[in-house]
Amino acid sequence: SHKYLLCGEKRKKQQVGWKIRKSLLNFVNGKVPPCGMDWQNVYKVYTPFMLTKYKHWVAVMIDLVLCEIKVYDSKVSLIPDDIVKEELAPLSITLPNLLNTIDFYEEGVYANNCSRDWWCPWPIERVDVPQQSNEGDCGMFVLKYIELFSAKLPLATCTSQNMPFFRLKLAAEITRGDAYFP
Repeated sequence: SHKYLLCGEKRKKQQVGWKIRKSLLNFVNGKVPPCGMDWQNVYKVYTPFMLTKYKHWVAVMIDLVLCEIKVYDSKVSLIPDDIVKEELAPLSITLPNLLNTIDFYEEGVYANNCSRDWWCPWPIERVDVPQQSNEGDCGMFVLKYIELFSAKLPLATCTSQNMPFFRLKLAAEITRGDAYFP
């Protein structure tokens, strides 16, 4: 059974129907989370994704221009590529269908921009990124990948040696109220 985590919202497989569709549409339209943006205003969407069976976090980048999904995994030795693609397959199928439902590629800045047919799953590719050398840092790596990619900064500082500093920095930002959590 698959579980999805999009911006902190967990859904179980048996919860299907309009409720999920509406929440996903609200996610794409930028209505949720409170800090969300309408996908018509962005080219890429970054989100954490939990590979539940392995209790392992990866960062996922949804490219709305190239119509593909990139996976940033801090411990590629943990899970084979085919398993990662299998775990993300529902996302690669749901995304084009969801975007078709709201005529995403028919209107606005993305009109006729996707070269793929809406019923075709988007390709999933694992990207080479700095690797963690210890256990338990995958979540922090995912946060840093997303932060650095969003700021268009290199991943050179993303190392296991720097994770204790990044954890402390995040804790200080949360404590001071500098971290943005709506």
